[in-house]
Amino acid sequence: MTTTTTLAHRVQNGPLQWWRKALVYEIASPELGAEDLAQMHGVLDHVCSLGFTTVLMRPSLVDVPAESAAVEALAQAAHERGLHLLLRISGALGPVTGPHAGEDQRIVVGRERKGDGLLERAEAFLAAGADGIDLGLIIPPEVTEATDLLQLTDYLNVLHGLLASYAEDGVLGADVSADYPETWRRHFQEDWLHHLRDDALMLVRWDAGSMTRHLTRSLAEHDRFGAPPVWRHLPGHILGTATDPGDGRRWFTQPEEREQRSLALQALLLALPGSVYLRQGDEVSLPDVLRPASPRQVQDLVNAHAAAQGAQFDSPLATVRHATWLRQERRLASAPLAFVTGLDWCAEEVFTMLVRDVLVVVNTTADPVLLPEHAEVLLSSQWLGQADSRVVVPPTTTVWLHAATVA
Repeated sequence: MTTTTTLAHRVQNGPLQWWRKALVYEIASPELGAEDLAQMHGVLDHVCSLGFTTVLMRPSLVDVPAESAAVEALAQAAHERGLHLLLRISGALGPVTGPHAGEDQRIVVGRERKGDGLLERAEAFLAAGADGIDLGLIIPPEVTEATDLLQLTDYLNVLHGLLASYAEDGVLGADVSADYPETWRRHFQEDWLHHLRDDALMLVRWDAGSMTRHLTRSLAEHDRFGAPPVWRHLPGHILGTATDPGDGRRWFTQPEEREQRSLALQALLLALPGSVYLRQGDEVSLPDVLRPASPRQVQDLVNAHAAAQGAQFDSPLATVRHATWLRQERRLASAPLAFVTGLDWCAEEVFTMLVRDVLVVVNTTADPVLLPEHAEVLLSSQWLGQADSRVVVPPTTTVWLHAATVA
């Protein structure tokens, strides 16, 4: 069998700006007030312990400028810990793909107001020390005629001016769907968002071919316009029956396998070049159905899970921490990426990619994968087995391998 390596993304040489290699911890609650921000100072220590570099929040209930002091205190606390702070000012609360697309077309909540009101909030947040502004999920005009892309570009031009005035090396971010390619490309061409997150990984099917196609497409579009790849594997909102962005064939469709698949994709996510977004709670594998509506209750629940998992070397929390350490040590954020096929020790249906010197293997099949005798395992999304003195990768499991030991 001939092994083939297909390059999909080239190495990024030289030092990277912080936002090109950011690990972003996203507080998913869309309604945070001044008191909530004060409670979030403890979250910052947790974010640091994960090896993440940035935190994203949506303080939609904060009255600015009257309560700007709460934002200033949060930004100062983040910066003291070496973290960057991104603040969201808008964004759809439901999916823009799938059977429920556009059912809830609100883009503002709390004290957020469309138009100039959002610009006023953005300026107040930047003046208070935020390092960037996030627009959340943009509803494409293919879903609702209320979206005016020309007007959106005008507003983004103003936001770029505000960034230049208040935040050195500040960023703008947003979520879009690759299912609407013309609109997706227009955001690249006209809006110059630093973090343009798409749903490529979120909407893959559980097979190697789908993963390869979706990742290739996203990398190609970002590289075409000189934008850093930016990834997420779950939507910013809670994934439930009424907020399902899929079509019944996506990786998360089977509830009985969702947790294991999510952990496997999370391990894949953390190996990808560029920037990565992870929702609060995903680092401890907190199911969406168990997440309370109250942001403080979510924080308490995550803290409880983290305390329980902290001493377990094989826990989801420990895996995330080890992945971020390896990511930094092996400079994966700036690494080249290539897809690998034809390895004689695993089936063609197993997903394999090479990121610098790390071979990432996702067992998408129903059969175990027997690794070569001298394979060096760097990380795994769950317990591995052993047979005849060789490591066995169970189904629905991701491993990072030192590539030189399995070549």
